[in-house]
Amino acid sequence: MILLITGLITASALAWFGAQLIAPESRALGNREILNRQVKDLLDQQNNGDLNTEEQQKLLERLLVLGRNEEAMTQIELLMARQPKTWLWKLMLAELKREQGDRDGAQKDINQLMTIQPHNLEVLQLKILLDLEAGREKAAVTELKKRFESKTKGKRIPIGLLLADLQRQTGQTKAAAALYRVLSNESPTDARPLLALALMRQEQGQDQQAQTLLQEARERRNKPGEADPLIDGLASQWRLNSIRTKGSNSVLRADSPKPQNSPIPGP
Repeated sequence: MILLITGLITASALAWFGAQLIAPESRALGNREILNRQVKDLLDQQNNGDLNTEEQQKLLERLLVLGRNEEAMTQIELLMARQPKTWLWKLMLAELKREQGDRDGAQKDINQLMTIQPHNLEVLQLKILLDLEAGREKAAVTELKKRFESKTKGKRIPIGLLLADLQRQTGQTKAAAALYRVLSNESPTDARPLLALALMRQEQGQDQQAQTLLQEARERRNKPGEADPLIDGLASQWRLNSIRTKGSNSVLRADSPKPQNSPIPGP
């Protein structure tokens, strides 16, 4: 949730691909029958040898929307052969392999990508995810710390947010909170560290502090008095959740059996 709000992803390269590459009309198509018919037509074209790169990408889009991942992997491999310098295809292939349970294959692909795209955040995110799933949390945190410390202050928010979120997910909440503050101080006009910290505090049940941090983030994102749909929506939802929680607790206390006075023992 935190990285999603602050502009990064935590897990899926396919989610990133969907936002960046898949055509809006493909995302809007909700009729599986239509999509399957389009896939059949495109596959027929491909079998006849007259499917160009753009059409092949459309085929891939629809296969992904339909969840036909094995066929999507075949198309990605064909696109890799057509466009060997496009690193995104190998990243997508690695993610699909991970989702299909082939973590060794995914790890091999991501290791290759790290040699040619060592500073690419999307590649690094998938590597960190694979490390977490393999139980290599300490190694993942150590690597990210080294990368973070090698960056220039004020220009390391993306990797800093990734490190803080990793710390949060591995139970190092104090370290994560401290890092969010460091990032906030280094980049005083960027709202993302404050927003991430607000989300963490809200998860911890610290509603008042979360609302205060949201207000600070709003001041960085907008001019005074200007509406902010994202932050305003979060603030309203959190207030509503807080009211519901307090109401539920009051009902529970009211329904709890009251202690009975013990009878006074007779002589």
